[in-house]
Amino acid sequence: MPVDTERSDVTAMRPKWSRLRDCFSGRDAVLNAGSKYVPDLKGLDIAGNTAYRQRGNFYNAVKRTVQGLTGVIFQKAPEVKMPEPLKSFLDDVTSTNVTFEMFSFDAGQEAMLMGRMGVLIDMAAIEAPTNRPYLCSYLAESIINWRTVPYGGEDILTLLILREVTDETDEKDSFVNKRIEQYRECRMLGGIYSQQLWRESDIRGRKEWVPYGAPIIPTRRGDPLTFIPFVFIGSQHATTELDEPPLTDLADTCLAHWRNSVDHEYGLHLTALPTPWVSGAKGPQDGSPLPIGPSKVWELELQGQAGMLEFTGAGLKALAEAMAEKKKQMAVIGARMLEDVPNVDETATAVRLRRSGENASLRTVANAMEQAFTMILQTVVWWQTSVDHPRDAIAEVGLNKEYANVRITAPEVQAALQAVKEGKMSFETWWNLLTTGGWGREGIDAEAEKKEIDKDTPEPVPAPLPAPVLKPGEPGYVPPVAA
Repeated sequence: MPVDTERSDVTAMRPKWSRLRDCFSGRDAVLNAGSKYVPDLKGLDIAGNTAYRQRGNFYNAVKRTVQGLTGVIFQKAPEVKMPEPLKSFLDDVTSTNVTFEMFSFDAGQEAMLMGRMGVLIDMAAIEAPTNRPYLCSYLAESIINWRTVPYGGEDILTLLILREVTDETDEKDSFVNKRIEQYRECRMLGGIYSQQLWRESDIRGRKEWVPYGAPIIPTRRGDPLTFIPFVFIGSQHATTELDEPPLTDLADTCLAHWRNSVDHEYGLHLTALPTPWVSGAKGPQDGSPLPIGPSKVWELELQGQAGMLEFTGAGLKALAEAMAEKKKQMAVIGARMLEDVPNVDETATAVRLRRSGENASLRTVANAMEQAFTMILQTVVWWQTSVDHPRDAIAEVGLNKEYANVRITAPEVQAALQAVKEGKMSFETWWNLLTTGGWGREGIDAEAEKKEIDKDTPEPVPAPLPAPVLKPGEPGYVPPVAA
């Protein structure tokens, strides 16, 4: 089989990936898809159907939702633990000046949208003291084939085929870049990890994929690797298993809304403007149209008539209602930012309860990302240290999981403070409530806050002592004055 042969489960997933990718890309992508998402209208030619679809308004709920949910996870920078001498790696993880924070956000957004992506940890072929590992990301559509074998209670990756597109300068014109498609084969042979590039070539008048260049054998401290350093990032876990994209239903509803919008706008185009009509008119003898305007007069025959055709009925209203209903469905599926602003009197507890189901799925995605990013950095640390196995390397990534930090109201703060005064709540609990509710300062715990309070509180001024009561004959005694 040729190197571009893909797994059956990848082929089955491609229609979903295509819909998600087009929706995220926006109006131009769904419009250029033509009849894929909006069927042609019978009776219209190609130009007519193109105009028919161009009138539609694409409501990009998918992109807004992906960016919103990813932004919630990355509203705080990832917390990274790794050896201090290696932390400079976080400033440029791709050898192209991309920081780990930027890389992880992009990877997280991709996993949120597609439910799938991957990262290859690679090293320059020529060993040098300044060489270090770097990260290469691959979209879901580019990971076309893989194979695993069970070993020691886990599945070991033994084959991985990655589709790549690279730019090369045209041999005839140095100002022209050519897009070259190639495949990277990562394989375990005899317990040794190697890479082989494949490119298409004309073999006896037929296009075939052939090896391009010699095999590449990455090494660590002069020794070849004994595993394929590739990490899958899914929406539920960091394994080779294909996860169902979490926003497939949202994309399908978004496309249904697009079809309604195209029909609605086309209907408005046909019916919105009144059309004049006339019968029994003494028109121009040459058959040209009757002129119309405030200074024009139509001369009618006996019993001639004129009027305006206008649309009546509920057809367009039904389309508008269907579009509004689909917006609500998209909000329920996952686009909370598309909903109306909640009532200002809604308490923090009510908001957390309302979002509990959504938090659970969002937290699952964040957990999968954490696991994958940790595995990536463990491999990076392992490659540059003397630990025996990547899982033994000191590296860990933590992502934000506080997804409902709703600002608590002033009455709630007062009620909690009263509970502290009455001894029914500790200061630590009260301060945690303020911090999670948006009132406290980030990074300041209860003990630190107590110290700040003590520092800012002035020392109490002692009350003056009462004047001594003197008896007659004692120094300073003043006899009372008679009234």
